[in-house]
Amino acid sequence: MSPTRPGKGTFPRYRYLAAVSAEAVGGGMYVPVSLLYFHRVAGLPLGQVGGALTVAALVGLAVSPFFGALVDRLGARTVVAVGFAVRAVGFVCYPFVHQWWQLLAAATLVAVGDRSFQASIQALISELAQGAERQRMIATQSSLRNAGFGVGGLLASLALAADADWAYHAVVLGSGAGLALAAVLIAGLPSGRVPATATTTKADGKAAGGYGAVLRDRPYLGLTLATVPLAFCYSSLSVILPVYTTQTLHASASLPGLLFTVNTVLVALAQVPVNSWTSKWRRTRVSAMGGVVFAASFLGFAMLSALDGGVVLVSGLLLTTVLYTGGELLHSPSSGALSTDAAPDTLRGRYLAVYYLSWSVAKAAAPALFTTLLAVSANLTWLLLAGGVLLGSLAMLRLEPRLPAHAVRPAPEPGSAEPGSAEPAAETAGTVPGAAASPTRRTRRS
Repeated sequence: MSPTRPGKGTFPRYRYLAAVSAEAVGGGMYVPVSLLYFHRVAGLPLGQVGGALTVAALVGLAVSPFFGALVDRLGARTVVAVGFAVRAVGFVCYPFVHQWWQLLAAATLVAVGDRSFQASIQALISELAQGAERQRMIATQSSLRNAGFGVGGLLASLALAADADWAYHAVVLGSGAGLALAAVLIAGLPSGRVPATATTTKADGKAAGGYGAVLRDRPYLGLTLATVPLAFCYSSLSVILPVYTTQTLHASASLPGLLFTVNTVLVALAQVPVNSWTSKWRRTRVSAMGGVVFAASFLGFAMLSALDGGVVLVSGLLLTTVLYTGGELLHSPSSGALSTDAAPDTLRGRYLAVYYLSWSVAKAAAPALFTTLLAVSANLTWLLLAGGVLLGSLAMLRLEPRLPAHAVRPAPEPGSAEPGSAEPAAETAGTVPGAAASPTRRTRRS
């Protein structure tokens, strides 16, 4: 490892975690006012606001592969910092929006910056940490971001209690300030980009292939496709549950907010301990286990429709939400580390851009798909979601022997290998850490 690599030492990692925390606080502040801000302050009809935000999201989705190439060319640090800065500029423009086209322009900046986040932030983690430490950073990041969203939402609620235009402006400008701080912190990290050299090209065999290399990597494409039904799970709590709770179960309108808070707090508190417990297991199996727990929670939500209401129903919703959170705690860090380590260093940006396209598509399609299914049958929605996630988990298990061995189960850190363990303590000398495995390494590990 190069002495200038950011993963050398802990200070760059703390700086990085501070940056993603600031970004999460800023994002959490904006969530409660997203549609309402432009309707109330700018005076735009809700239909125009929704249409502009949808078009902006589609533009962001369309340009997301471009950021994968930029990560490989410029390095993850640069793309993450610029993405945060672009989103900050978009938020600063929001108070000046008075017409539909102005909203579209500002929202597109935010959407484009947002779409650059997933692939570039995972690539940046790969520059900061290796092996099992990489998964720990993903878990810590998840915990801090959930806490940050909660803090941001609380700050927004306190400001909006004033019920005045200046409070709404303060919220969106606060969101921009959080992102601007995150951009400055990320820009101050030393570069850990791995340049495409002759050595790395020979090591991974794909460095010069661009997106063509990604599309020829069938195991990685299989991992991406298997993730699609699992990615839909993360939208169920915000899209399905509020409608199901209030319209099908006829529970209090305040209950979905409580359930979302329970999920956020549990992830913030439990993500790191759960990851420590599962970090020695194969990531494919931990991810699949998370899918099984997700499916169990969806079946639980469906069975709640048989209850009449009252304390029993509320208790059932709380317990099932905790079960759902267990699926998230298992799946999130393991799948993130698996997708990152299964990609070669020199094409990691493109690989992750393709992988997170599955998440972007699921996020974009979830509102329309779920509302259509809910109009037919709420229980059918939960059952289809459970069936889809079980199929995705099964596909992930079948892919295990074809994925790089070091991605499925990372090598222990030096000096941490258990006695008698057959796992190698480090990558073979002369290979690139995190590079895609050669065909001889795509075998099942005992």
